[in-house]
Amino acid sequence: MTDLVHHTYAIVTPCFNEGITIIQFLQKLDNVLGTLDGTFTVIVVDDSSTDNSLELVKAFTFSAKNVQLHVLNLMYNSGHQSAIFQGLLYANELKAEHVIVMDSDGEDDPDAIPLLIQKTGYDIVEVKRGKRKESLQFRFSYRIYKMLFKLVTGKKMDFGNYCMISQVIVERIANTSFIHFPAYLLKQKASKTSIVYDRSKRIDGKSKMGMQGLLFHAFRSFIEFAEDLLMVFLKMFIIISVVIVLLFLDLLYQKFIAGTAILGWFSTLTISLVTLAIICLGFFVTGLLLLNLMHQQQNKMQKAIYRIAKK
Repeated sequence: MTDLVHHTYAIVTPCFNEGITIIQFLQKLDNVLGTLDGTFTVIVVDDSSTDNSLELVKAFTFSAKNVQLHVLNLMYNSGHQSAIFQGLLYANELKAEHVIVMDSDGEDDPDAIPLLIQKTGYDIVEVKRGKRKESLQFRFSYRIYKMLFKLVTGKKMDFGNYCMISQVIVERIANTSFIHFPAYLLKQKASKTSIVYDRSKRIDGKSKMGMQGLLFHAFRSFIEFAEDLLMVFLKMFIIISVVIVLLFLDLLYQKFIAGTAILGWFSTLTISLVTLAIICLGFFVTGLLLLNLMHQQQNKMQKAIYRIAKK
C-alpha cells in the first residue's frame, strides 16, 4: 500500500443554502479523515448563501487533529461550477499535493476518500458513479445525455465533480479555468485512473438537479468541447455543401439536358437544398458562438471573487 504519511490534501466543496446539511456532511468528513494518514485542509466555498449556511460553517470545528477548515465566501452568487473554480484557485495557493473535489450535499460519499488517496501516483482520479438514487425519469434523461455526449465528443462522461487531482492539474486550472469541471478533466492529457463508488442519497433527501438543471449542465459540458464541436460542424457543413452542389448539378442535367425531370421537382428540391445549406451554415455559426462563449466565460472566471471567512 502507498505510504500516505507525508501527503497533504485539500478538499474543495461548494455550498449554497445547504443549512444543517453542510454540518452533517462535515461531521461525516471528520469521522473519515480522522482515521487517515496525511493532513487535510477542507475548503468550503459558500456561494453567497442567503440562509444561515455560512454562519453554521464558520462555527464548525473539526475534532480530527489532521484536519483544518478554511471557509471562503464568494462576493456574489456565481453558480456551482464557478464556486468549484474559486475553491481551486485558493487551493492552488496552499500548494497541497492533491486536491479532492466533492459536493457537500452528501451524494459524494466521504467513505470513498480512503480509496482515492491510494491513487496518489496519478494526476486525475475519477470517481465513476455506481448506482444513482434519482427518479427513473432523471436516470433515463441522464443516460440520453451521456449517449449524445459520447456521439458528439467521442468521450464517455461517467463521472461528476467527485475526483482527486494533483497540484499540476490545479495549477493548470488556475491558469486556464473551465466552464464544466468534469468535461474539462476529460480533455486533459495527464495520467488518469478511476474508482467506482455508488452515489449516496442527499442528506436532506432533496435533489437540486431537476430537468432544467440537467439541460443546463449538459449545455455547459458541450461548451467545454466547443473547439471540437466547431470542427464537427465544419466537416458537416463541407460534406453537405458538396452533396448539395452535386445534387444541384444533377437537377440541372435532368431538367435542361436529359429532360427527365418530373414537373415541380426541380423547384421543390432546390428549395429543400437551400434550406439544408442554411441549416449547415447555422451549425457552423453555432460552433463559432459556442467557442466565443467559452472564451468569454473562462476569462470572466479567472478572477478571484472570494473573501476568506475562516482560516
